[in-house]
Amino acid sequence: MKKYALIVGVITLAGFTAFSLHTSEKEEPAVSSSLTVDTTFSQQQTLQRSVHMLGNTFAHQSIEIQPEDKGRITQVLVQSGQKVSQGQLLFALDDRHQQAAVKREQANLKEIERQYNNLLRLLPNGAVTQADVDAALANVEMQQAELDIAKANLEDKQVTAPFTGQLGLVDVSIGQNVESDTVLTTLDDPRQLRLNVAIPAPYLRQLAIGQSTYLSSVEDSTRVKATLKSLDGRVSNQTQSIQAQFLIDNDELGLTPGSLVMGELTLPSEVEITIPLQSVVYRGHQRYVYVVHDNTVEQRPVTLGERTGEQVQVISGLDLGEEIVYRGTVKLRDGAEVEIIETLDAQVTQGER
Repeated sequence: MKKYALIVGVITLAGFTAFSLHTSEKEEPAVSSSLTVDTTFSQQQTLQRSVHMLGNTFAHQSIEIQPEDKGRITQVLVQSGQKVSQGQLLFALDDRHQQAAVKREQANLKEIERQYNNLLRLLPNGAVTQADVDAALANVEMQQAELDIAKANLEDKQVTAPFTGQLGLVDVSIGQNVESDTVLTTLDDPRQLRLNVAIPAPYLRQLAIGQSTYLSSVEDSTRVKATLKSLDGRVSNQTQSIQAQFLIDNDELGLTPGSLVMGELTLPSEVEITIPLQSVVYRGHQRYVYVVHDNTVEQRPVTLGERTGEQVQVISGLDLGEEIVYRGTVKLRDGAEVEIIETLDAQVTQGER
């Protein structure tokens, strides 16, 4: 009897325990699978850009002075650093043979012209034919060409300034033999300087001929105005930049060609879509944001541009006004359910750190 009572007690206790556990499970609240996040919206922002400029200036016109022909220098008519005018005689080479050749060709031309004039007088009388006169005229023209060649050879023995400017070092002497590739001096026109700068290709559409900026000379901090004059016709495959050439009016500045200048070129401001940097997810080379649709998120790839403070430009992948996750991106995945705790104003996120 005691054994039977013990069995009944055990069964009763087991049933009570099972009932208690079942009741406890029903009373516990369901655990939410949603992840808590804060969100914000993509916004429009005016971006002010500038390009750093650094480079050496060079004269708008700059050449090495070399003789057209080899020979012996007979005259040095200038000094180092001298300012010269276009066409001014700088050096003279021995031209005795060339002068003699000019006199010879002049004499030949005079004789051939005399013969031609005689035939021309005889033509009306029928003593000569028109063909004889035409042949004589051809001889005159050929001899005139020979004389022109002789005069050109004579001129090649004189070295003149091709434009107005300032000479460099003159390091040759009378009696020195020079070749046609010997550099006698240099000539620069420093009234206008050029500056070539590589500009990143994405800024190309923001460049306009005539844009100006102020730079500083590294030598003495002189304020230099540079004006965009021209752009290269192609973008470099290696650097993805384009060469831009600026002109500097150096009449009053007095900069030496080759001076190093630096500064910023301010580009026109543009309105762009921006988002907080904190909302961007980095995975390898790809960038993502989580766009909120109702209570779920979409993982969307985006192409980013420039960073300004805590904001970053969105080039593609996101439209203006779309709601994105601002905080709580760590555990998110595409299609995850979220619970929005706070939606932050875009202007607030811009000032946060």
